[in-house]
Amino acid sequence: FIVNDKDGTPTYTQDFALTVKELIQKEYWGLYNCVCGGQTGRLEVATELVSLLGLSKTIKISEVGSEYFKEEYYAERPASERLLTKKLELRRVNKMKDWKIALKEYIDNYYQNYL
Repeated sequence: FIVNDKDGTPTYTQDFALTVKELIQKEYWGLYNCVCGGQTGRLEVATELVSLLGLSKTIKISEVGSEYFKEEYYAERPASERLLTKKLELRRVNKMKDWKIALKEYIDNYYQNYL
């Protein structure tokens, strides 16, 4: 069961680390949003993950609204949890890839090693 009403921006920690390293090396201090590029929601990320793993015929994703999980996760969450990396882009230190590319890279480089 995956919610279909929550948008967000995943963060790939490999790219996050590269971006933070560059910020430190250039001595750029402050607060930064450090998230993957592209726009997506939880449902799309789950669907892409199942597809990348080649499990589309094995795993059935059931779309539900956030209300479905209201008893387990009673803290209300906003409809959009998206962040922008404008400050990183202005400083030309944004190493964050598009979320689909980052997810595929993660599966190719890390998940496959554990099979």
